[in-house]
Amino acid sequence: MELLKRATTAAEFLYFHLKNPSSHTYYPYNQRKSNLEIYFDNLWWMMRYCEINHFYYLYGLDGKDGRNSDDYLALRTFRRLRDRANLVMEMGGRKANCTCLLRDKFIFGEYLKVLGFPTPEIIALCDKQSIMWLDTQKTEPLESLTQRGRIDVFIKELLGECADGVYSVRVENGKLCLNKRRVTIEELRKTIKDKCIIQERIYQHQKMNELYPHSVNTIRLVTVICGKEIIPLGAIIRMGVKGQCCDNLAAGGVSAPVDLETGRLGREGLFRPAFGRRTTHHPDTGVAFYNFQIPYFEEAVQMSKKLHGFFYGIHSIGWDIAITKDGPVFIEGNDNWEIPTFQAYDRSFKKKFLAVLPKG
Repeated sequence: MELLKRATTAAEFLYFHLKNPSSHTYYPYNQRKSNLEIYFDNLWWMMRYCEINHFYYLYGLDGKDGRNSDDYLALRTFRRLRDRANLVMEMGGRKANCTCLLRDKFIFGEYLKVLGFPTPEIIALCDKQSIMWLDTQKTEPLESLTQRGRIDVFIKELLGECADGVYSVRVENGKLCLNKRRVTIEELRKTIKDKCIIQERIYQHQKMNELYPHSVNTIRLVTVICGKEIIPLGAIIRMGVKGQCCDNLAAGGVSAPVDLETGRLGREGLFRPAFGRRTTHHPDTGVAFYNFQIPYFEEAVQMSKKLHGFFYGIHSIGWDIAITKDGPVFIEGNDNWEIPTFQAYDRSFKKKFLAVLPKG
């Protein structure tokens, strides 16, 4: 089985890097390496790290402008280091894994509510058959969703990731819409796979609507515990495209870098390799990224640092933060945040991350 897996990986590598590599580049105006150099770059990466470097072109490693592969952490290496720091808390000779506080969306939402941090209200738990309403603590059939008057919510799988298992649901005059499409309860039942939360919809700040109005455009802000301090490590903003209500990059969204000092966007945004390349403006609204000011950004940074203090058993957290007219709202916290987009915007990000890892 392992031999077959390695052979499949090698086949993927050959197909991706020998099929018109010039079409993959993010920097077509830079002097580029030859196809043979690109091939051996990637072969070396695969042999060294036992993974395909799907972010080779995102990092600009196909150019001759001085970028060096040693400036970037391999994904497998990063995940190993991140998880070693995040998954085990040691105290008094005892060990615990605190990540369930983040990964379970119900626990996360209720924990923040008790602590007094802004987060969307969870109104129920549900599965294919039933709903447990939190206000009455009664369990009723799934059909009760259409019997409570007007409802405007998201249904989210408890352990869902990368916008998988997130559904926009509206009920008005007893009529049910799922992701803007009229459906029956039976169709909704077939869509729900696992246990979910039902969470109120929030509405973002008008300034954020200027970037893109059809999704809640969230800040991904990474904070880390560094000795006795909690510090911000990096920030980006994710935005939906093409009418999508999801801003997740894995679903085709676009990102832009955020200056930690000012809350202003950088000059260029990026798509994940499967969905596009670079852009200076949002492809739908035409709004320029450069110097766009995110409202309440300083408040978001300070609140994230304060909130991380209550997740003291987790070294680094990627917060998903919406900006509303009243300020920042925490959507999620992720112990399993990823590094590629941060590295694409900041060539020094590897050094910054390694510098804050716990010693030993």
